[in-house]
Amino acid sequence: GLASLAFLVGTMIQGLLILNNVHYIPERWQGTLLVIAITAFCIIFNTFLAKKLPMVEGMVLIIHIVGFFAVLIPLWILAPRNPAQEVFTEFLNLGGWSSNGVAFMVGLLSPIYTLIGADSAVHMSEEIKDASLVLPRAIMWAAGINGTMGFIMVITFCFCLGSVVDIIQTPTGYPFIQVFFNVTNSNAGTSIMTAILIVNITSA
Repeated sequence: GLASLAFLVGTMIQGLLILNNVHYIPERWQGTLLVIAITAFCIIFNTFLAKKLPMVEGMVLIIHIVGFFAVLIPLWILAPRNPAQEVFTEFLNLGGWSSNGVAFMVGLLSPIYTLIGADSAVHMSEEIKDASLVLPRAIMWAAGINGTMGFIMVITFCFCLGSVVDIIQTPTGYPFIQVFFNVTNSNAGTSIMTAILIVNITSA
């Protein structure tokens, strides 16, 4: 859980370094140090600054909601649109997998981290009044609201991808970073949009 999220954040940071510095060559040891630093930050924060968690969680909720619109609106306004037929009927298997079905199932591994936190509320059940009623409602509201936001973002992103072949060849290692850059044509704009994701994933 934590190690995989730290790896994801570390490689996203390296992707931003590649974007902003054409002379930067990512090294594995640098990625390892980033993973260690992110993991250490999370452990230290949750161990020694646990009293600050309610305040941080409130701030992260605001970043989550505002960040959703900070990413969505530039995509809606600035990005050229792929045709609906291409978005909804074209399936590409560019990973060399034996079938589209296998490629689809392998592709599900990337967004799975968004589902690993739903049980975290259960660990606090002894601190909640009427936990048997409040916890399921909180989990379902979170799943419903975030599922809706995620669906809107996925559809928007699919319309704003441009050429899939071009974005998967990005030197950043992350096609979504390349899409952000193609849309904004700005290193600063791309970095801010990606930083929103980095903050949210680290907060997980």
